[in-house]
Amino acid sequence: MIQKAPGVEDIFPDKIDKWNFVQKTAREIFAKYNFKEIILPIMEFTEVFSRGLGDETDIVSKEMFTFEDRGGRSLTLRPEGTAPTVRAFVENGDFNRLSLNKFFYSGPMFRAEKPQRGRLRQFNQIGSELFGSNDPYYDFEIIAMINDFTLSVGIENYKILLNSIGCVNCRKEYILKLKEYYESKQDLLCQDCRKRLTNNTLRLLDCKQKSCSELKNNAPLIKDFWDDECNEHFAKVKQYLQGGNISFIEEPHLVRGLDYYNKTTFEFVSDDLGSQNTFAAGGRYDSLVEHFGGSPTPAIGFAAGVERILLLIENKVISSKGIDAYIIHSCDDAFNEALSVLSLLRANGLSADFDPSSKSFKSQFKKADREKAKFAVIIGEDELKSGLLTVKDLRSGEQRSVGKEEIYDYIKFEFNKW
Repeated sequence: MIQKAPGVEDIFPDKIDKWNFVQKTAREIFAKYNFKEIILPIMEFTEVFSRGLGDETDIVSKEMFTFEDRGGRSLTLRPEGTAPTVRAFVENGDFNRLSLNKFFYSGPMFRAEKPQRGRLRQFNQIGSELFGSNDPYYDFEIIAMINDFTLSVGIENYKILLNSIGCVNCRKEYILKLKEYYESKQDLLCQDCRKRLTNNTLRLLDCKQKSCSELKNNAPLIKDFWDDECNEHFAKVKQYLQGGNISFIEEPHLVRGLDYYNKTTFEFVSDDLGSQNTFAAGGRYDSLVEHFGGSPTPAIGFAAGVERILLLIENKVISSKGIDAYIIHSCDDAFNEALSVLSLLRANGLSADFDPSSKSFKSQFKKADREKAKFAVIIGEDELKSGLLTVKDLRSGEQRSVGKEEIYDYIKFEFNKW
């Protein structure tokens, strides 16, 4: 038997209702905040990620699925959505000439990680990117939008962690102090962090290894190095959040694992997910558009993991959508009439199904129940003689005889009572 590759999942109909609920809720929230959908390629030239994320990040150095096409060009299955959105924004000038752009996306991402709970090699994200303003109000709006979504899908046990990693100028002296602090403790660092000490010092604060995580408790704080502009920006973000009654926790060592971030960074975390407790995260990246060859354009965005969100709402009951009608027939002469009614209902926009084989009414009613049909349309010998169809409401048990030409209107009218 051929099996699926490690780190990927099949999503069957028994789970799809909850999946669609998350996606539908996200789209409704994005619409409330006036974000418009963008559909991005699943693969990009590798340079999109090496340039955008940084060669020394874990994603680029260890986790990407990269291959050569027939022309010898290096392509990569997208591991995240921000860099491709920036590439698309810069490449399509009709959009980057607008004063403000709000995009959202949804789809699969790929990372060559060790599969574990809530961490897959093919996983799905929903996310948004806003281009064109450095106003701290938009930092607040992005966080408020995620918070709105989080509450709307029914996640209750979560916290918002908030920090600012300052601008490039703030970080210069800070990184020197951070490196100085960690250099005297190299023996306690994991192998990856020893490399980060030279190549990506800020990422030392993001390591989840216990020995490294404990060291950061006494590490220098970035807030002690903010300039006036960064200080004021972060104060405004907090002011807006407080005014919007959104609770947050200042986490002074919070950084993001990608090179493009500056100023505001945030994570939505839940202890219900265990050690991999982040289900949504993001921040500001004011220099990335310019880095991709565009005009200087401030920006901010976030991404949320769909699979992790599903873990957080796995006990939530989502009503399963069944079909509108199931046709139950006695075969023989009733078959043609059943097929005609089935086609009529489908042509008028109702979902309907039947079993073409010769089975008992009892067996067909069981099938209707399994399909969660709202109505059964019964066509037997009596119905053929009278020219009237029997329609049974499978919730109330009520039955009515209805003419074939009235069947759609009757079911639609009764359906609206549900």
